[in-house]
Amino acid sequence: MEWRGCLVCTVFLGVLLGVGPEHGMALAVNPSAADSASAPDVEVVLKLDGASVKGTPTVARVENTSRALYATTKPSPDFIEVKEIGRGEWTCVLKSGKRYVVGWISDEMFGYLSEPFQAREGLRVPFSPGMPATFEYDLRRPPKDVKTTPAQVMLLREITHEGKRTFLSWAMPNKVKKPSMVKIKGLAAGTYEISARTADSSTHFKTHTPMLYEDRIVEIKPGAVNRVEPNYPEIDTTIQPGDLTIRGVVYGRKGKPLRRKTVCLTPNPASPLDLKLYYPAAKTDREGRFEFTGVRPNMHMVLWCDERSLMLRSDWAGEDATISVNFVLGRTKLDIQVDRRIDDITIDWRDGQVGRLSDLAGKVVVLDFWATWCAPCIRSLPDLNALAGKCGNRQDVVFVALSIDHIRGVWEQKVDSAGWTALRHGWQDRQKNPVGYQGGIPYCVIIDQNGIVRAEGHFLKVKPVLDRILTSAEH
Repeated sequence: MEWRGCLVCTVFLGVLLGVGPEHGMALAVNPSAADSASAPDVEVVLKLDGASVKGTPTVARVENTSRALYATTKPSPDFIEVKEIGRGEWTCVLKSGKRYVVGWISDEMFGYLSEPFQAREGLRVPFSPGMPATFEYDLRRPPKDVKTTPAQVMLLREITHEGKRTFLSWAMPNKVKKPSMVKIKGLAAGTYEISARTADSSTHFKTHTPMLYEDRIVEIKPGAVNRVEPNYPEIDTTIQPGDLTIRGVVYGRKGKPLRRKTVCLTPNPASPLDLKLYYPAAKTDREGRFEFTGVRPNMHMVLWCDERSLMLRSDWAGEDATISVNFVLGRTKLDIQVDRRIDDITIDWRDGQVGRLSDLAGKVVVLDFWATWCAPCIRSLPDLNALAGKCGNRQDVVFVALSIDHIRGVWEQKVDSAGWTALRHGWQDRQKNPVGYQGGIPYCVIIDQNGIVRAEGHFLKVKPVLDRILTSAEH
């Protein structure tokens, strides 16, 4: 499978780099007026050093090395003119003191960029494109449980554009229908990026199954076959000392255990596309139970079931730990609308009592939804606690911090150590609540004495709304 130039990418790069179609890919630098005034012109000689395929050099400023790659040999005012003065020698006029690179425009090879050089009068610049290289990407033996083909494989050349390092493609992706060797010929030595994807990756994102998905930097050596083995994701089936266990139950809306449900466990790395590690999916038994054993400790992880997710933080997942969590599927979203009543919900209070939101009727309720894994929540709760402390003498106002954590023990530990004593702390047990809050957090709702929602929102300014409600009640 050979790599061919593509008109679509050519047009795209022309738009990206501000070049009109009348000049094709003539993308060299136009010196600015400031450059012309401050730096004198100097003549520089370019000398081909060693064997290479037939071509013509092109010169560009270091700030835009892409212009040395995507240029034509046709003279144009949009790029620096290079004049042949002898066999393997060219001359060009540059700005003294400015830094440049040499490219090699050839029908047989793509991607050459020389080391940067600083222009000065009488400078001779040797450059060596070398012989074309071949890139091979071996997709012939994918692991048994990893979905690889059909796939798309693309190779991108390292360039500098407007002073920033980036990678750009120069052709359409190679489409691989079945396990095979991907071959890209006619490359110059240099730094490239492999971009390889299972073609129907969107399906595998939804099902959380292992697939080919990598972006990797590779160095291509000249005149050689550069074979690269794919970085397939690892499927961890081993049990090592210190590994942890994650188990739980999947329930339906009415609290009935659900059998034969698929539960997936995936690490949650800093980058959401760093898909290097998977665990085999688990199926629930007759009692709705599932279990993962041999899980690596000290990682952020996510459990998935029917597109519902549950985040597990690394500080819960220490060595030899056992984590128990439950999924409740099919819950109805809590209906929260200003000037309407809020749905009643069951609340497990930190003091061990179980009650309902409706038990607070007759009071103004500031209801804050949060979770221990939500950093903005942790930052905002001290301010809410301080406001609650200022209202501590009022019997007609209550501040409720309602956790939506999946693990009760984690919530209890955080509440007991945080010192937010002016707040009344509750937990929303999913098994007891077929209706529950399912939006983003932190999220605050202010309910008046009659159970009517008067304000709601993320990072809500509570005090002005609270003052207005209390003043209205006094009159």
